[in-house]
Amino acid sequence: MTVRLGVVVLAGPDNGGTYQYTLSTLQALVHTSGFEITLFGDPQNPDFVKFGYPISPFTESRAQQLVALAAHTMHISLPDPFATQEIVLAPIYSTSLLHTSKPFAFTLHDLQDHYYPENFLWWQRILRYQINARLSRRARRIICESQYVRRDIVRLFDTAEERIAVLPAPPLRQFRADENDSSLEAVRIRPKLPENFLFYPAQFWPHKNHLRLVEAFKEVAAEFPNLHLVLTGKTNMRRVKSKAIGGNDPPTGGAIGRDQYAAVLSAVDKMGLSGRVHHLGYVEQDSLKAIYRLATALVMPSLFESVSIPIYEAFEVGTPVVASGILGIPEQVGDAGLLFDPTSVASIRQAILEIARDPEGARRLGQKGRDRMTGMTSERYGAQLQNLLLALA
Repeated sequence: MTVRLGVVVLAGPDNGGTYQYTLSTLQALVHTSGFEITLFGDPQNPDFVKFGYPISPFTESRAQQLVALAAHTMHISLPDPFATQEIVLAPIYSTSLLHTSKPFAFTLHDLQDHYYPENFLWWQRILRYQINARLSRRARRIICESQYVRRDIVRLFDTAEERIAVLPAPPLRQFRADENDSSLEAVRIRPKLPENFLFYPAQFWPHKNHLRLVEAFKEVAAEFPNLHLVLTGKTNMRRVKSKAIGGNDPPTGGAIGRDQYAAVLSAVDKMGLSGRVHHLGYVEQDSLKAIYRLATALVMPSLFESVSIPIYEAFEVGTPVVASGILGIPEQVGDAGLLFDPTSVASIRQAILEIARDPEGARRLGQKGRDRMTGMTSERYGAQLQNLLLALA
């Protein structure tokens, strides 16, 4: 028997980690069987099109989301966009799920607004709470990627633990194959990458903590004059104008309209690091893997992560990792990376120096990371989703 499965793909490239998570989920669904899959999202998105599933046009404007919430509050039923499906999977939340009669599972990525309310406008905090609380009550299953998020869901929404599945998604498939030296050097030449550099791929949202990283790097740069810092991420991300909570807002809740790109560049100039800190802007996936492999280490100083996709991507290619020892990251990293206090410039600096001073130790860390990823495959993730979806059906 074939089960009709609708997959809500509202995330787009500007959603950073949530978009990568959506693509990882679609890649895992390739390894499932017994489902007739239809995507609900943008039919023009080439990343969605390449999977070959039919795509039903689907968006949620801010107004539509507010109407869906209000109607749910007043017990008014709205048309069910998933009426043709038997079960629904949502890698990103959708208020339309409040008005479907179909069993559904959705992913609750994090509850950052409860930890850093200052990163959100008052109405964003209210909307996030209302959406997450209501979907958590109605969902047949809630998916998250770490035990700490699971504990948050139980604590904040009084959700039974057995309804929550912890399923970490692996990074995208293209990070698995090795590249030859000539292709690596071609990537180095295009953006003029330095020979030795730390890599931090992240949007310039406040919780990504770029300013402390730059300050820590200033002293590292004095001891290691050949070491550079390479950043990626879009600029001028005026999210305050975005139209949809689920489809366009920062997936982990970076403050809307408060990206710190200008402040970071100003700090780089004031500290005399203009020749040592490089911003590449948005980097395509094809080049991203090569940059990871060329990097001396990945530095992840974020103040809040439910799970860090860049850490998995660095592990895949054997790049050493130094990261924040907060929330879900220690669970993710284990003994395969160095952890630091992201609120302490001295702690960030010391972890970076430990990597820079001990290349052989860094190499061993990189191998531990690669070993850690051995069992984390799309095939395994697909099998986990298969079991969860069959339970829905």
